[in-house]
Amino acid sequence: MGAETLEAEIAYLSDLSLPELRKLWSDRLGRPPQMASTELTRRWLAWELQAAERGGLDAATRRHLRRLARASGTSSVSSPSGGGVKPGTVLTREWAGATHKVVVLEAGFSWNGQTWRSLSEIATKITGTRWSGPRFFGFYQRSRT
Repeated sequence: MGAETLEAEIAYLSDLSLPELRKLWSDRLGRPPQMASTELTRRWLAWELQAAERGGLDAATRRHLRRLARASGTSSVSSPSGGGVKPGTVLTREWAGATHKVVVLEAGFSWNGQTWRSLSEIATKITGTRWSGPRFFGFYQRSRT
């Protein structure tokens, strides 16, 4: 796809509704994230289309961004969009017929009256097997390859 075609496709996104954006995402990139905001979906889709055409962030840039996030002292959970979950957020997951609620704290997570360092520790306790906590609580989707 040429630069003019990519620019035209990105400009076209501004005319689409949220369901239309999700359909285009699905057709072009696979399963779309479930976001409430049309504008955020539009911007993310534009970035993904550009990254697919021109390449995304290189490995050195991704490492640098991770270092900056760690150095900022935030204890938020990273989401797929690179943002974070703010302290006070309640994460909910149903497992084996029970609903589990985890509260994001400034330094860790609260579940079942205890404070935990990571979501993975909580997911392991809930399931009895090792899990990625962010994946268990729905931050990442399994890739379909």
